[in-house]
Order: sequence, then structure tokens, then C-alpha cells
Amino acid sequence: MASIDSDPLYTSICSDKTLHSQKEGFFNAFYWTVAENFTGQNEHWLRDVFGKVQPGNDSAKLQLIYEDPTVCFEVLGTLEHVKPVFRAKDAKFSWQRREQATKVLNEGKMQQAMMLASQAVMKAPAQGVDLHIDQGLTLACALWTRAEVLIRMLDGKHALRDLQMAAKAGFPVKANGEYYGKIAKCYALMDDMKRAEVSAKLFHQLAGFDDYRLQRLREDLDDLRTLKAEDTAMKPQDPKPMLPELAGGASQELKGASKKITLSGTRDESIKGRYIVAAEDLEPGETVLVEPAYGACLYPRFFGTNCNLCFTKLSASVPCLDCCGVAFCSPECRDLACAGYHRFECHFMDLMIGSGMSILCHLALRLVTQAGTPEKAIEIANDLGLCAHAEHRNQEDYFRRTLMAAFLLRCLQKAEFFGRRKTEAAEPTPQEAKVGGVILELLQSLQFNAHEIYELKIGGDHRIDSAKVQYIGVGVYKTGAMLNHDCHSGVSRSFLKTTMVLHTSRPLAKGDSVPENYGMHFLRQPLPVRQKVLRSRYWFKCDCKACFEDWPMLEKLTEKPKLRCPHPDCTGLLNYAPKGKCFKCNRSVNFESAFKILRQCEDLYDEGAKKMSQERVEEAAQLLSKGISMFYQVAVPPFKATHLAEESLRSCFADFGNTSRV
Repeated sequence: MASIDSDPLYTSICSDKTLHSQKEGFFNAFYWTVAENFTGQNEHWLRDVFGKVQPGNDSAKLQLIYEDPTVCFEVLGTLEHVKPVFRAKDAKFSWQRREQATKVLNEGKMQQAMMLASQAVMKAPAQGVDLHIDQGLTLACALWTRAEVLIRMLDGKHALRDLQMAAKAGFPVKANGEYYGKIAKCYALMDDMKRAEVSAKLFHQLAGFDDYRLQRLREDLDDLRTLKAEDTAMKPQDPKPMLPELAGGASQELKGASKKITLSGTRDESIKGRYIVAAEDLEPGETVLVEPAYGACLYPRFFGTNCNLCFTKLSASVPCLDCCGVAFCSPECRDLACAGYHRFECHFMDLMIGSGMSILCHLALRLVTQAGTPEKAIEIANDLGLCAHAEHRNQEDYFRRTLMAAFLLRCLQKAEFFGRRKTEAAEPTPQEAKVGGVILELLQSLQFNAHEIYELKIGGDHRIDSAKVQYIGVGVYKTGAMLNHDCHSGVSRSFLKTTMVLHTSRPLAKGDSVPENYGMHFLRQPLPVRQKVLRSRYWFKCDCKACFEDWPMLEKLTEKPKLRCPHPDCTGLLNYAPKGKCFKCNRSVNFESAFKILRQCEDLYDEGAKKMSQERVEEAAQLLSKGISMFYQVAVPPFKATHLAEESLRSCFADFGNTSRV
């Protein structure tokens, strides 16, 4: 670590935070219980025994802690107590919330009724699990109740879905005229009067051809359509985000990438490793990456507000049929998750959260559980090809991660990821040890390669001015991980669900690195802080241009940039002045045309800002991109107006991704 680390204490703090909380959860106590065995008489155990296992041989590192007498008794003693801990269903609680929802709905308290009805849905056990309440139909009854709330809230789409789920959960519909009456209301709210009329006729038939009741229903349908039209006119209509097209078409080499970028470098991390470069000239505003997450995890605090699979904001949550800990945006997302990763995580979710482990630990586990089988899981690390810097990791940190890998492996054993085991002992089989080794490698590599996924939280009427970034989860991206850092980013990163989208934010010439920013931007952090954090968090010394030239922060940025020599065969740079002599080509220069272009740039920046204030975001992005491109033709950064324009362009691209209104 000496060659990388200039602040060992801060590096240790950063590494610990990527693994577990020091204040919450039981993992920290677990670690110190084991660590007591290599203090005092065995103080060199980490160096002389654990450290002798070759860095990167993670299966062997893991196997050692189950076998070495210095630590194995405490490790095995704790792991043997791992058992399911999760939020179970409760039919009585669901029934109570359903009754409360009906009561407050009749009082006109729509939002409160929706909250209570959703709690009833989340807590309800699956059909037939608890026959003592609702004859085993608690889930169907809860969905029925929430459908009524949604109809009153004029949400026909989600009400229809709840009614359909209620029918699948056993709600009697064959001779139930009221069911088809509600279906008709849903279709009316969705402005599908053809289907609404078909449902109304079924209602009429099942109601004994009662013409009066049919007439009342049709009046209700008309009233609902009118109310829906008024409600739609009053509420701001946010544009529906869509994934953009890749500039120049899709690359055959890199998943989710444009043909205009390519992979350069070698696997030798000691020089620079592999990284993304421009395969041809790129202009600002070009889409260079649209990559679905290889794996992603939601932060636990958003389990109740966002879909656990796709991260979509929840309108009417769809529950897991076994636990109450997570929610989904649709039956499709629920079924995909429960057929995949969630069946192994479901009964251990609260245990893992209670351990205090970081989101990166959960992501490491998720990559394994979504693989579905031990055989596929063993291939994950090779498939991703991420750097782990195992040779630079100090032994105490390596041991902590090994202990976390053992805990996560034990959860997989108990969840029968490896099938029904012949023994309850925690010691892994050879295959289990290989999977544990994969987890340990991921616990190292994700520290440097994961990305935080965000949404824009819109808190006011103006969608741009009131928007704030809210981080909702973490994902890993096979191509996205190949972008190097620059304190002056070359791309703007946004997310649509869990898909990462990168747009260029400044011109990049063919062969240039296509860099992103790891969180340390020169506009907001001074050079010493950037260098300290990047060394300690990501283990490299940044030598980007902003660092090499020590560019000032936003408040002190120059308004007179250096100008490019106007002679096309010269790459010289001159100070801001009307005339002069280029010290590189030794020719006289006149910057009249350059000054004119700079004025045009600032006019485009101002016009882009006006379009943003009018919420005409696409037009704003085009104007800003054009102005930024023109600036780089005649001048070089730093330049205050251009960097502000680049930040405005970033805000525009963020608006095309995940958004939610408060």
C-alpha cells in the first residue's frame, strides 16, 4: 500500500465504510470476537499465516479461516447460529389495516386510505396460508379494498391490476357483478370505453338485468371520465423518459456502448489498465453508453418506495408472497425477482441488514444469487473482469472481507443455494468454497467499480430548479466500469431504472480517454481534497489536467481563457489578448474571430439557460452542446461560462432519466 496510500488511517476508514457500518449491526462485534485471537501472543498471525496465502487466491484465504485453530472456533461458532430473520406475513394485521383503510376512505382521506390499504396488501399472506382469517383470502380482500381506493383516486390502471391480482389470489369473480362494475370503472378511467361497455354489460347480466343499476353505473363511468380529465388538466404532465439511441449505432465489442468508443490499454493495472477511448471524434451531447446493470441493489431505506428489481417509483406496491421486506412495481418484476435472486435472499434480508453490512456486500451477494446456480456464480468474476487490487490490500482489511464472505456464504448455505446440504456444519464443500472465493473477490473489486444509481427528486413546480439528486441504490456495469476518472469529466451520467446512460459533455478527439468523474469534481473540491479522497477511496493518484494545472474552483474560475493559435497547423496556446505572437509557431496572430465565437458561445449558453427556465430541456441541451463545441474550437478550459454550461448540460441529461415528485 505504501506506493498508493499517503494517509493510511483515512484509507482504512474509507475501506471500512465500503464493507460495513462501525456503529450499527452485529458484524463489527463478530469481527472483534475473532480478532481477539490474533492479538498478544498471536499478533503476527495476520502477517505470517493469513498473509502468506497469495493475494488473489480468495478461495484459499476463505478456507483458511475455517481450518486454522487460531480463528476457526469463533468463526464456526458464530456461523452455526445463522438462521432466517425476515418480516413475515400477518393476516390479522392485514385485516385490521384493511378495515381502517375502508373507514378513512369513507371519510374522504384518500392518501391515508391508500397507505393503509397498501400496508394491508404487503402484510397479507398468500391464498390459503391462514384459513382462520378471511377463509385464506386475506390477500385477495386487501387487493380488492385497495382497488376501490385507487378508483376513488382516479388511477384506473393500477386499480385494474389490483382487481386482476385479486382474482388470481382467489377472489370470487364468476358470478360477481360488482367485480365487473369495478372493472368497467377502471377502463373508463383509462379512457377505454369499448372495454368499459363490455364490462358494464357483464355487470348488467350478473345483476339480474337490473336496468336501474346499469344506468347508475353508466352515470358513474361518465362522472369518473370527467373527473379524470379535470385532474389530468390540473396536474403537471412530466415527459415519459425513454432510452436514447446510441451515437453511430451499437458496438459489437462492448456491451451497451456506441461504435464511437472502444477499449484501449492492457490488463496490466500497474500502468493504466484497460480503459475506454474515443474511436472517432465526439461532440458534446452524443450518447455513448446505454448499459443495463449487470447487477443492482436498492438501498434498504427505499424498499418501501421503489421497486426492488427495476427501481421504478412505486404507485401501488406488489408484494413478495413470502415476506414483507421488499416491494415491486408489477407482478412481472415480482415474478422475475422471486424466480431468481429473491428466493435466496427473502428469508435472510433482515439478518443481512441487521449485520450492518454495506450495500456493496449486498451487491456482491446479489451477483451470486441472480446467477441462480453455483456453477454460473463461479464464472462471475471472470466474466466481469474487474480490478480488485488484492496485492495492495492490507491484511486486516483483507481478513475483514474474508469474514464477511464467510457470513454471506453461510446465508447462501442456509437458503439452499447449493441445494439441500448433507450437514448443518458451516465448513464449505469445495464448490461452496469456490463461490465464497468469488464473493470475496467481489467484495474487493466492487469497492472500486460500483456506481451509485440516482433519481431526481422534484420538490416544486419547476422540474429543473427544484430537482435534487437522490441516491437510491448501487449497480455494477461491465462496460461502465472501464471508464477512467477525470476531475473534469468528459461524460454526464444518468439512469433510467437501473440502466446507465452516458452522454458526452465536452468534445473528445479520436484516441482521447472518455473519462467520467468518480465524485471529486474540480469545481467543488480543491486539489488536496481530491487527491486525498481518490488515493484513499480508489487507490490511485490523479494526474488529469485539472489536477496537473491545479485549476481553481468555481468561485475563482477565470473569465479569460487561453486561446488556441488560429493557424491550423499549430497547437500553441496563448493568453487572452486581441493580438500577439505564438511562441510555438513564431507567427503573428489576430483573435478577432475567436472573440466573436466566444461571444456567440455565451449567447448560446444564455439561450440554453432560458430554455431550461421554460422547461424546454431538449432544446436547452442542443443549444448548450453547440455552444460548448464552439468554445473548444477556439479556446481551452478552464473558463467559467463554459464549465457552468457543462453543468447545465449535465442537469438536462439527468432530467431525461429517473425522476420522482415529492
